Formats: sequence, C-alpha cells, structure tokens
Amino acid sequence: MALTYTQLVALVRSWCNRDDEVVSDAIIQDALKYAADKAYRTLRVPPLENVAVYSKTLLEAATTTAGVAPSVTEILIPYDLVEFIQLKEKDSSGSTLRVFNEKLNVRTFNNPYAEIYSGYNYWTRERNVIKFSAGFGQGGSNASTVELYYYRRLPALNATYAVTVLNYNAGFLIASNAGVATAGRLWFSTTNNITKAFATQAEAVADGGVQTNGYFVGSTTPNWLRDENERILLFGALAEVFSFVQEDDQAAKYQAMFMNEIRELNDEDVRRNASGGNYQMQFNGRGLI
Repeated sequence: MALTYTQLVALVRSWCNRDDEVVSDAIIQDALKYAADKAYRTLRVPPLENVAVYSKTLLEAATTTAGVAPSVTEILIPYDLVEFIQLKEKDSSGSTLRVFNEKLNVRTFNNPYAEIYSGYNYWTRERNVIKFSAGFGQGGSNASTVELYYYRRLPALNATYAVTVLNYNAGFLIASNAGVATAGRLWFSTTNNITKAFATQAEAVADGGVQTNGYFVGSTTPNWLRDENERILLFGALAEVFSFVQEDDQAAKYQAMFMNEIRELNDEDVRRNASGGNYQMQFNGRGLI
C-alpha cells in the first residue's frame, strides 16, 4: 500500500513506540533520509535505473583534440548518479555505433603513450565529468547522441512538484489558501472562454487580460521506495532511531532486517536477469589474462 510521507513518519513512530518527547518528528525524518541513502548504495534493481541522453550540439561543443592524443569528449555526470552501467554512442535512427567497454584510471586515460585496448573506445571519470575517447562522432559520421545508462538515487521522500504552468496543466498542483507564504503563484487569463495559466502577470495580460491569480502547492512526487517498498524505509529508519536512543540490540535487529529486505530485492533481480534464455557475459582482465 502506497503511503504518504506523513503516514510513513507516523508508521515509524508507531513501530518504535516512543513519544515525540523522546523521538521528535525531525529525528524520524532524518532517520528516513539516512535509511534511503543507505538503500541507494546497495540496491541494484530496475526502478533505480535511468538514462541520461546528451545531444549532438552539446557533444560537439564538448569535444577537443590536443597534441598527439585522439579527440576527447567531456560530459557532466548526472546529479543523481550512484553507479555506472553503460556508456554508448548512437546514430539518428537509434542504432548503437559504439559501446565504451574499456574504463581506464585517470592517469592512463590522460597518457597518450599508454597501452590501451579496444581501438580507442574507452572512458574515465574525473571529479564530476566523464571523459571518453575517441571523441564524439568518431564512431560514425551520423552520430547523434550519447546515452549514459546508470543507477540513480530517487528524489527526496517528501519531494513535491514545482509550481509551474506545465505541472498545473498536468494536474500535479493543489490549490492553496491565498497568502500562504510557501505557496507558488500562477496568473490566469480567459481567451475564448478558455482559462489558461501563466507564470507571470505580463504573459496573462498579453493573452487577454488577467482573470485572477491563484496560490498553489505541488502534490507529492512518486517515490518507488516510499510507494512500493516502505518496509525497507521502515526497518532502516527504526535502526537509525534505536541507534539514536542508544538501544543497540534493537538497532542491530532492525539493521539486519533492513539489509535482508535489500538482499532479497537484489537476488530477485539477479534471478530475473538470468531467466528467459541463455545468459552470456563477457569479462576483460584488462591485459592481465
């Protein structure tokens, strides 16, 4: 059963059986945040997979050639990345031109005289940047995009939709009492008896005159952990709460339950990946085998 964030906080309080003078809501909220952070470190399941797509214009601007080295392209790592899965270059039809199977340490990558395998299709990470070589377009003249497939961390458990026109049109905003300081404002106009929302008063006036302004707050965004696997968050948060109140035996019990839930989900995904056909995987000893 999907829980709201408020219900999740109440569930943790009910299980820990401590009143708010001993464990405040702020402590429970911190415990839930810490439990989610720990889960992202070890959970490797499809709901945490994501794809970042880098456009041709961006990639061409980010590609350089220096000295005797082949060309290099640098792209920013997504802010929610936890672990890399795959980096590949695609053409305009969606076909794969190159997969960058060779990952190098930074020192080897930056040394043009180092012995490197796989025909110059390799990459590395340096701070918040991915570098790959040969640079974009070297896999084919019709190269169009680069895709980074990765495991991510989800938005905050209590994250809400931003107050924007698009989210209003999609039905993700909730009307709030006028004057609420934390609520966002949208402006409206009526053209041909159709009410439309705008981000600014000037846009609404230009469309046909201001009808009224409204205050809104965003509804809670979906979160796979909170909505479908609250037991992971519950047991993880209880481990943090009992650590806070210095009940080490209870903290250890719930930590074990927390890790077991994560292990079961990971094992389930391993079985899913190995089913449905003959499973094949390649290994590379990076010159050691």
